[in-house]
Amino acid sequence: METDMPSTPIPLAGNAPHCFVVGRDGEGHWIARDEEGHSGGVFADKASAIRFANMESGHRSGAVRIATARLSLFN
Repeated sequence: METDMPSTPIPLAGNAPHCFVVGRDGEGHWIARDEEGHSGGVFADKASAIRFANMESGHRSGAVRIATARLSLFN
């Protein structure tokens, strides 16, 4: 079904990109997730996880940090 309404992305709260943390889970997979738990993923390598986090955070300085402890995608 087609509509004449244009699609518009929903802005983030406050229009501010999220901050992300990148690290490994307990099984050794690379994880990137935002600190609010709204988005993230499992990646083949560290570079891919960092690339995703940088893009999703708008390439802001300091918006991506590397975890010192194990991560989980869901908490």
